[in-house]
Amino acid sequence: MSRHETTNTQTPEAGTPLDRVLNGARRLSRLATWVSGLALVVICFLVMVEVLLRKFFGVTLGGMNEITGYVLAVTVSWTLSFALLEHAHIRIDVLYNIANRRVRALLDLLSLGAMTGFMLLVTYWAGQLLKNSIDFGSRSNSALQVPLWLPQSLWVAGLVFFVLTLLLLCLRSLGYLWRRDTEGISRIAGIKPVDDEVEEHAMLTDLNHARQG
Repeated sequence: MSRHETTNTQTPEAGTPLDRVLNGARRLSRLATWVSGLALVVICFLVMVEVLLRKFFGVTLGGMNEITGYVLAVTVSWTLSFALLEHAHIRIDVLYNIANRRVRALLDLLSLGAMTGFMLLVTYWAGQLLKNSIDFGSRSNSALQVPLWLPQSLWVAGLVFFVLTLLLLCLRSLGYLWRRDTEGISRIAGIKPVDDEVEEHAMLTDLNHARQG
């Protein structure tokens, strides 16, 4: 039996309502990541145009530093969920790799709970910042005079989506914990297996060779 077949047999509950919500969150996070990537490409192009205009014509588009900051903040917040669902967040795995399955599951739960608690605080204070900007009609201290609630609302929305994704994973992990399914916990909240990373690296290497060939 292949590794993919084994994974499929380990997820018989893939059709439960909570799993369907998680699948929807995964699709939305993937879409948000593509849009964020496109936004970064556009802003990089505009920065390049700005540099060339300054170099050869002595003119400027104006406000590019400010706009770049807004785009970076918003794209980061909206891509956090994708990184979480794809197990791409950095975790220290020195002790993790030598622990047994039950200890790994416990560490996965602790890390997920710690991240959820931290992000709840971050999102709360980000919401307070947005509220203050709306109440006081705050604008950026620049020539653009951008109403700060515009970029801040997009930023906070990304953080809220990330927190909701974390809460969904916590609920799913608690369900696995209730059934004492340590493999299920590690599958959705654990560190990506080394075999998966090796396979992804091999696929990228093959793709690069195909393009160069």
